[in-house]
Amino acid sequence: MAGAFILITPALVAGQNRAWVAELAIGYAGFVDEATKSYLLAGGGVRRFVTSRLSIGAEVTTMSNSQLLRDRNLMVTGNVVLDLRAPGGARRVTPFVVGGVGKFWGRDIVRGGPYWSSDPAFTAGAGIRTRVTDRVYATAEYRVGWELHQRLSASAGFDW
Repeated sequence: MAGAFILITPALVAGQNRAWVAELAIGYAGFVDEATKSYLLAGGGVRRFVTSRLSIGAEVTTMSNSQLLRDRNLMVTGNVVLDLRAPGGARRVTPFVVGGVGKFWGRDIVRGGPYWSSDPAFTAGAGIRTRVTDRVYATAEYRVGWELHQRLSASAGFDW
């Protein structure tokens, strides 16, 4: 399988004008518990295009919900992003769908001190990307995920 991957990958990425993408995001996450808990979301990631519309990569997201930073969460996922329009032409706006799987770590302060937990994680959602220049863009997206939450974020990115 590794040999097939090594042989096929160059053919998939040949001729692309934007092979790598880096993004930084900020936004809101609402965790569903007895009542929805609101969090500030910050994160970033790097992806590589494997076709002209499909990219894969890693993302790290942190979420905190109080001024004391007592309750923190970290999510690391491997993501797949599918652009719903082919690149090029005069189009500046591209809708996309995104999905990812990985690991979730949560910390909260309880009577005995900090309590850490971890679970498998996933996110899925959609968004819209707007080109600012040929290499710089801005996005808005909505996702749901597990640990059960919804998130709304904006990001800035560039490709090279």
